[in-house]
Amino acid sequence: MFSIEIVRRKFPKKHPKVAMFDFDGTVSLLRAGWHDVLISFHTEVLLSTPKGQELDEKSLLKLIRGYVETNIGKPPIYQSYSLVEAVNNLGGEPRSVDEYNQIYSQRLTELCEPRREALRKGEANPNKFIVAGLVRMLAMLRSRNIKIYIASGTEEVFIREDVKLLKIDNFFDGGVYGSQPDPAAFSKKIMVDKILNENEIESCELLGIGDGVTEISAVQDVGGFNIGVASDESGKAFVDSWKRRQLITAGADWIIPNYTDTNQLEARLFVI
Repeated sequence: MFSIEIVRRKFPKKHPKVAMFDFDGTVSLLRAGWHDVLISFHTEVLLSTPKGQELDEKSLLKLIRGYVETNIGKPPIYQSYSLVEAVNNLGGEPRSVDEYNQIYSQRLTELCEPRREALRKGEANPNKFIVAGLVRMLAMLRSRNIKIYIASGTEEVFIREDVKLLKIDNFFDGGVYGSQPDPAAFSKKIMVDKILNENEIESCELLGIGDGVTEISAVQDVGGFNIGVASDESGKAFVDSWKRRQLITAGADWIIPNYTDTNQLEARLFVI
């Protein structure tokens, strides 16, 4: 059991009517390890540049993490835009954004596809690949007539299959949304505006739930209420301390490690 870390205010101003969940790290663990795959790839590329070869490991990692973390929650191609810029800044000759994006996508597929295939064949339990307590949390929100959306920076075509593989697709009556071939067609800000407009709710009636800066900032900017999920995707710790710091800076009102104490979350969310 855990205690909710109250960061900014104790309770929402009003009961939430709509919830917007991020996907990877907030709902799903199918892509757990993506961060290491991305960092490894960018390190490999930047070490091949003239100035990159001169940097020590700590400095190079700091450089990469600086832009990688800024792009979390955005469509993956934004990481490749930043990689091209970093290669140029370090005196190298970058490949195209699309090439870098394709290479990363292939490496991520090599990590995730065996997990997804095991689910397709019924060889793995879906509970292994969702954040602890998630189903109880979703069921509680639906019992309160909360409309639930997913808004993910991962490609929508994959997210739509993933929610079915994880057997949680019936909870997301608001819809499942992800990045599109045109990067400008999707963002967490676009999703927040869409949700507010189509549901005709006050911003304080929007509940944002995520483990990344982008979605937390998008909800915070309009005056919604945020629960930051500092989930440790490696399973080595209870709370990911780096996520926690980033979520607090982005505007999380509460911090939780997972949803295992849904009763406590329900009592605090609906205390009014």
